[in-house]
Amino acid sequence: MNESKKKQAAESARFTKTRLSDRKLQVKSLTRVISFTGGKGGTGKTSVVANLAVALADLGKSVLILDADLGLANVDIILGLKPRYTLQELFAGNKTLDQIIIDGPNGISLIPAASGVKSICNLSTEEKLLLVDAIEEVAYRYDYLLIDTRAGIDPEVMYFNSSSGEIVCIINPEPTSLTDTYAVIKVLSRDYGEKEFSVVVNNTPSEAQGKRAFQKLASAVSQYLNVETRLLGCIPSDPALPRSVQQQQALNLLYPSSPAALAISELAREIDSQFHQYRIKGGMQFFFKQLLEVGTYGG
Repeated sequence: MNESKKKQAAESARFTKTRLSDRKLQVKSLTRVISFTGGKGGTGKTSVVANLAVALADLGKSVLILDADLGLANVDIILGLKPRYTLQELFAGNKTLDQIIIDGPNGISLIPAASGVKSICNLSTEEKLLLVDAIEEVAYRYDYLLIDTRAGIDPEVMYFNSSSGEIVCIINPEPTSLTDTYAVIKVLSRDYGEKEFSVVVNNTPSEAQGKRAFQKLASAVSQYLNVETRLLGCIPSDPALPRSVQQQQALNLLYPSSPAALAISELAREIDSQFHQYRIKGGMQFFFKQLLEVGTYGG
């Protein structure tokens, strides 16, 4: 790197640190930031996130979902929502985040992604600051910020997961799901210092099989990665879930008595019961700080 580029990079880093230290975050101090990830597609992660948000709203909680798969919008499709605007308009300077956020079932809110938006890791420092500032302006309204990341280990996935207060891995009992999720945990542990993960086993034929799948993963990461995992819950295989996706409606509202809906409601209660007990890395302030630093200094 030549001297000019070094100077420019140093100036950008100083600018980011200054902006960060100057900030007076006026958000709920206990806003809980949870990212959801997985090693492979097809585990039903996005459906779990969408329905979990609705179930948390049933408990009287205010929930904002960030669809962090910036290249492929999914959450809005599952819930049958039709956003007029997306993050593309925010980065173009045409709309505010308030104008982009859409209301979903049970009063949940969604920041929709859009195809064609640059990867978050390819955003400039100014664009990252724009995104962080925009989220900060609305975050105080919510008890939960749920981040639906894409599956895999690409930089965008690592970026959001390492910025969150808590990481939840969505797996299913298939060996490939366990292997791929192990790879995600390995990268987050080795390269980003993450040592605590929660796990939800989705689409499991029985609770016993779900618990066995979790134990296989937990044993491997404990032995080889020195990482702590905890089982949040198991969601049974249930034809009502794919039917609700096809009908683009929340499972909890369409089939509230179905086994999967009941399991997701129990998952919401489990998560919310630990709101004040589970060690949170730093809530919204940590999230804002990491959104800037991980991308600026690690990318």
